[in-house]
Amino acid sequence: MAAKLAGLTVLVTRPEQQANNLCELIAQQGGEAVRLPAIDIKAVTVKSWPNVNDYQVIIFVSRNAVSHFVADLTSPLTTNGLLVAVGKGTAVAMEQHGLSVDVQPSQAGGSEGLLALAELKQISGQRILIVRGVGGRELLADTLTARGAKIDYIELYERCLPTPTKTEIAAALSVDSVVCTSGASLKNLSLLLEQGITTLLNKPLIVLSERLKQYAASLGFTEILVTTDATDQSIVQRLMELGR
Repeated sequence: MAAKLAGLTVLVTRPEQQANNLCELIAQQGGEAVRLPAIDIKAVTVKSWPNVNDYQVIIFVSRNAVSHFVADLTSPLTTNGLLVAVGKGTAVAMEQHGLSVDVQPSQAGGSEGLLALAELKQISGQRILIVRGVGGRELLADTLTARGAKIDYIELYERCLPTPTKTEIAAALSVDSVVCTSGASLKNLSLLLEQGITTLLNKPLIVLSERLKQYAASLGFTEILVTTDATDQSIVQRLMELGR
């Protein structure tokens, strides 16, 4: 049976630390992954950690949040509170790092998906810790606060703009399709490629949510496909559908 992505070049914009599995899956199906990290993830030093075991709910908003949390944790996590993943990709990262996944949305949806969970509806008086990067969206915290919860953040990493070479940019502009998995990567891709971004606007773009689809459309992308969830397998499935 012929490889389903044979001859297809795919621009993978994930941070370098998170791109390997997706690139391998693309290669297994006969495609070629072209790497251009649109985000550079850098750890942030937290001066004072909260007592994580005091919270009834701990929410992880990304894979990076999970890996940096586990790496920087200063005392064992013994809480009986809920450990919540924003989506399947984050849930997989939690399991890989030995954290239980008590709750996760059934469909990709970012903060909106989390807020629809029954477990986060009746939370008045509960203490909730949101583990994230610097400068994340405020919708989640604002809504949970309005529901009566007390919210704390712990910000463990920051997203920086990489500095690709001219060769890397030229390779990025020659691809057949694009994968962007966050709003920050979409924004940064436009900054990195500048006027060259117009070359990609009519190429198929794979994103993880309807919110990202709307943002991509506002940037000028015309053919945007949304995955069923945030896993690498779901991304590859959408890529395979391009050739049907």
